[in-house]
Amino acid sequence: MRTTSIAFATIATLASGCANDPVYLPAPASIDAGETRDMDGNILPGVSALVIPVKLETMAQATDRARRQAMITDPLVRLPFINVDDFEISVEWTITNLTDMPGNATVQLNGANEFFRYDPSMIQLSADDESPAPPGLDGDVPLDIPARGKLNGLFTEDNVREAAIDLDQITRGNINPFRATLTISKNVDQFAQLAPLMFDMDGEPLPQMTTGTIFPREAIPAMLELDIVFKPDRHMLLEYTVRVRDVRGDMLPDKLMATPVAELQPFMPTDFAITATATP
Repeated sequence: MRTTSIAFATIATLASGCANDPVYLPAPASIDAGETRDMDGNILPGVSALVIPVKLETMAQATDRARRQAMITDPLVRLPFINVDDFEISVEWTITNLTDMPGNATVQLNGANEFFRYDPSMIQLSADDESPAPPGLDGDVPLDIPARGKLNGLFTEDNVREAAIDLDQITRGNINPFRATLTISKNVDQFAQLAPLMFDMDGEPLPQMTTGTIFPREAIPAMLELDIVFKPDRHMLLEYTVRVRDVRGDMLPDKLMATPVAELQPFMPTDFAITATATP
């Protein structure tokens, strides 16, 4: 069983140097949450998404990927342009309590690879309204924030790598999100696809069998979109920065977030959804 943890750190300064040195991508905006409520009076979370910029795939890279793809006999196993081991990604964040009372908050990490986007709000694993909410890919640890205080935290490179593999297991592998997020997979060499989730007459998930399709590690894509979901119980602010190490050394554009769209690899993942439908 995997235990989710959030490491705490102080926001670092910008770095420069060789290709594998980290670059820092600022959030599009701070997440201000805790004051807006839905019609039932529940506090609405704040959400922010950041897409890591990637250079256009070159002819040489496309040719090499096609060569490696041709060596894979299963048509369901598509090789990504950016593999889970091509980038090392972490997210540094700071929560500020804007009130005179101590409060609580959670920070949840979700996201997308080049194939699929995972959003727990689009996942229904049971027809029972009282069933647990679908999990995020990481985070959701209750945090205590003192009045007018700050708390710094970090989704580590290991956390984000695990989240990227869980994302592929859930979407292409049809693995139940609870199972995927509660097992440690960051160092796996491969994983087996399961049959799509089916549900019994009560809308509960049925046991799954393997399909015979195996996804090797080289087929697991990196998580290129990072979705931060901030859930405070009172007015708070979350600021974050994404830290990226380009392991391949040639994938991040020099202008980073200022790079023209025409110079970036297209990124159009499909939204992934599960609906618990009772089987007669």
